[in-house]
Amino acid sequence: MNHYDNSQPLRELKIKWPKPNITVTVRMHGLNSALVDLLWNTLPYRALQTHALVTGDHLYHLVPSEPLIYTNPQYKVPDRAEEPDGTMFLSKFQHLAIKYGQVTEHHPAAPCGNVIPEDLEKLRWLGNEVWKSQLEKKEPIEVIVWDASSPEPEPENLSLRLQRTGVTKEVKDIVQEIHNEMDKTWSGISDDVSTIHCGRAPDYPGSKSSYFAAMLFANSEVRTLGYYVLDNILKIAANHPRFDLRHLVVLYRELVSVPAEFLGYVGTEFLRNSHRKIDELIKLNVERNANQEEAREDLLAMVSVLAQYINLLNAQNLHLFPWKHTVEYPIPSD
Repeated sequence: MNHYDNSQPLRELKIKWPKPNITVTVRMHGLNSALVDLLWNTLPYRALQTHALVTGDHLYHLVPSEPLIYTNPQYKVPDRAEEPDGTMFLSKFQHLAIKYGQVTEHHPAAPCGNVIPEDLEKLRWLGNEVWKSQLEKKEPIEVIVWDASSPEPEPENLSLRLQRTGVTKEVKDIVQEIHNEMDKTWSGISDDVSTIHCGRAPDYPGSKSSYFAAMLFANSEVRTLGYYVLDNILKIAANHPRFDLRHLVVLYRELVSVPAEFLGYVGTEFLRNSHRKIDELIKLNVERNANQEEAREDLLAMVSVLAQYINLLNAQNLHLFPWKHTVEYPIPSD
């Protein structure tokens, strides 16, 4: 069965990794035009390239597009592992992912395009280089993405776009503050994450003179807080109108406060301090604002920028974690 829509001209995407100087072309198809439209609205952009850790030969990076969180795909394949190498997917985790070899995660996924055949060998080589960097070298690999019909952008000109601003001045200020901090390391590594991974967090978290557990807990808590808590608050706000402003505030306070404080202890101080400012502004600018529409937008602007920042920390954590120890735990062959 042919699911492709051939009535529209096919858009093409350029993806470049400047440090290894590799560029591939991805040809879009008509399976998930709504998701592709969201991607196109973000172009051009830069990001930190990461490699999958439990999925197999899979590359992914964060797309700076909040609507990807709550926009349903028009079509999903039942098993991403069965798709050809070079298939590009977009997900509700805001990932642009590309399969370049064997994939072990047999889950549904939303395909949006394919790397052109003549670029597949370059893609496979690049995938192995990203894995080596994440496993051993720990050098961040930047990725640049743009519309193939436009000139290649200069990376230094690609500032991260602010997605929501908020309404009241105080909320606009904290949203801009978090956004500016995020923009500095959107395709690199933040100071807080670097500090955790060299054992120099201010409170020296760990036990028996080891900070290994601090790295491990930072990874697990950051991922959960971003992908499963804050992103889902945004998704609920968009897709479940019966959740009014009071409900969203309760979700934030009950689900965010404890992990944000803990993550501040293990080293992500900017995250914790930002949460404290947001919590105070919820009291002053959200709950006390008689204009519920303004108050709701203020809340969602703060949740949105904090979610994006925390998801960036997750990518940075995964890049720096000492995955060299994976060789000590081979999957049994029997």
